[in-house]
Amino acid sequence: MSGRRTRTICAVSLMAVLAPAAVGCSDDGGTPSSEVSRASAAIASARASAQAELDKIKGGSQAKGEVKVGRVSRDGTGRAVAPLTVTNGSKHPAGYAIEVNFRDASGDLVDAVVLRLSKVPPDQPTPATARSHRKLTGRITANVGTAVRY
Repeated sequence: MSGRRTRTICAVSLMAVLAPAAVGCSDDGGTPSSEVSRASAAIASARASAQAELDKIKGGSQAKGEVKVGRVSRDGTGRAVAPLTVTNGSKHPAGYAIEVNFRDASGDLVDAVVLRLSKVPPDQPTPATARSHRKLTGRITANVGTAVRY
């Protein structure tokens, strides 16, 4: 899959927000529960930001069922890499915007990307790749949050 076919249009890295909550400390004297509350708010904000990018697409159709995610591996820098296969269910070439969520072993969101693909041919499985924006450790899985065909 070439870089020309896939372009990251929105990326959200949550480590800076989640790390203080994970260790239960804060420089501003906040309690662990206040840090968790801030982390939860940041995750909600990140999801809203990704959804806002997807909402910019007019005249699109939900296409989550047309995107399959393979097993997550790591690249040379430790970033999570999820192979995708997109099968265009329409009769004409179409563009796609796909939100891919990376989750840790507990199921918590640790990174998210929105990919845009153009000119995906009908009925022909087309590969794509979602990459986390930073090094992720431990067991990481990926799933499609939303996919829009336009």
